[in-house]
Amino acid sequence: MFFGGARESSEQHIVIKGIDAVPFQALLEFTRTAQVLIGQENVISLLETADFFQFDRVKLLCEKFLERELHVSNCLGLMTYSQQFAFTELYVSAMNVALTHWGDVIHQEEFKALPKEMLMQLLKSDDLFISREDVIFDSIIIWIMEDPTTREEEFLDLVGEVRVTFLSLSFLDTLVKHSKRAGETDTFSRLIKKLDSCPPPSWQNPKLCSYAGRTYDTLYVLGGKHDKEQQELYLFQPKKGTWQACSPLQRRNLTQYAVAAVGSFLFVTGGYFRDEFVWYSVDWVLIYNCLENCWLEGPAMKKSRNSHCAVGVGLYLYVLGGSTDEGIIPAVERMALMESEWESMSPMAQPVERGDAVSVGTTIYVVCGLDENGHRQTTGMYDLCITSLNGALYTVGGGAFRFDVETDEWTQVNEECLTQKFFMGCSTVNGQIYLLGQRKGNSALPTVVLFDPYIDVCQVIDNKLPCPLPIHGCVSILSFAPVTLFGVPSGILSFLKKIKFKLQLGVTLNLMLSHGWWWHKGDKDFSYLITEDDIEDHLNDRTGPENVH
Repeated sequence: MFFGGARESSEQHIVIKGIDAVPFQALLEFTRTAQVLIGQENVISLLETADFFQFDRVKLLCEKFLERELHVSNCLGLMTYSQQFAFTELYVSAMNVALTHWGDVIHQEEFKALPKEMLMQLLKSDDLFISREDVIFDSIIIWIMEDPTTREEEFLDLVGEVRVTFLSLSFLDTLVKHSKRAGETDTFSRLIKKLDSCPPPSWQNPKLCSYAGRTYDTLYVLGGKHDKEQQELYLFQPKKGTWQACSPLQRRNLTQYAVAAVGSFLFVTGGYFRDEFVWYSVDWVLIYNCLENCWLEGPAMKKSRNSHCAVGVGLYLYVLGGSTDEGIIPAVERMALMESEWESMSPMAQPVERGDAVSVGTTIYVVCGLDENGHRQTTGMYDLCITSLNGALYTVGGGAFRFDVETDEWTQVNEECLTQKFFMGCSTVNGQIYLLGQRKGNSALPTVVLFDPYIDVCQVIDNKLPCPLPIHGCVSILSFAPVTLFGVPSGILSFLKKIKFKLQLGVTLNLMLSHGWWWHKGDKDFSYLITEDDIEDHLNDRTGPENVH
């Protein structure tokens, strides 16, 4: 407009319609200083003005500001808003907040105004994290009840996205009973009767039903005292908030190792080992198979090392830096999950030990640590914890900071519960950050702190961490609900046990104990494949079946 022979380039007075003077002035200032002040009060006007004048850098800064402002109360609105500007990162981050916080999102005002198409998109996702599939059905009812006159006709389409094979038995029992009540004409009763008389295809035909459950993260911690015969391994189930003991690592006098996850495998690499008299670095690789609950010996690394970093990227395991018996090294090597040997990679810019590493996409970030002279890195910290959440890095140690990898912006996380505190480990689990083992001198408190910026939570949720935790001794692993084939989980048929319940309605339920269940509606019976927890809950529920055979 102002250059290249355009008419405006030679005029003394130019009128630009539809543009506010304040954001325009901010853009002019940006051309001189390369800096712009962004806040809640001006981000929208500044973004739209920057888009009009094609200030891509300012647009990116505005996008990242909106990512930092994400919350369960605005994530759905920002999903829609991001599409106007093709903000892929903001859209993905906002969707991830919605998917990982569904139980909170469905009670927000934005959810009530959600278009059906976007609701369907969210319900279809394998990454929708809920305590039980029942919550999905409930969320559909909440959405319809906001405007039943126009939305009631969408019920069957939406319910078709409920993974009926993973609904709880008690929930289905309630639906069955409600469908048989006569004379009730309220909206909910009409919906249930409509479902009973004309269920969607996925509720009738096993071939059309999803046999895979939704994915979710689980947390593993490896620890215990190194002078014992074994290192303890525990699994934290976020849906239940419970710890479960796993097969321990049979190693004595091993410390300063690194823990990382690739796929369904947990890797323990290197470490400092003591035989009868001498401590020395080792090149060991020990692999825990989460599906089989067993440990395996992996191929040895090229270099023995301890106090190093390990991180999974795609189907590769990387080890970076650390200390050898000769000194601190910058060496990097990696191993493909399906291969049996390590390959050397380009070394780091400088030797580092006692740092921490995390991957975002295909990029690895190593933060803090000590160099070959024992000097601290530029941030002045080592043995910090780092994790990634929706494309940003979070460091915790003495305080908490957030780093935007695209704009190189550091912002302080103002949480009192993290101020002047250090932790033994941290990991992102289902869109929330878990901080484990608050350090006190040479020991650690057995605490678990939950930090969730999207619901304004930062608090201790557990004072009984099941085992002492070494530095960085925890990882999260993506898990899958069991896959069923025509209602039967693959690979565990030999463990199935059949039990029969008879409801007051005269409906026979064939219950098959396993890790999921299948409901098939025939002329007179319903067949379920359920979990042992469902059985226990149902037996303790007075509203459930009364006759057990």
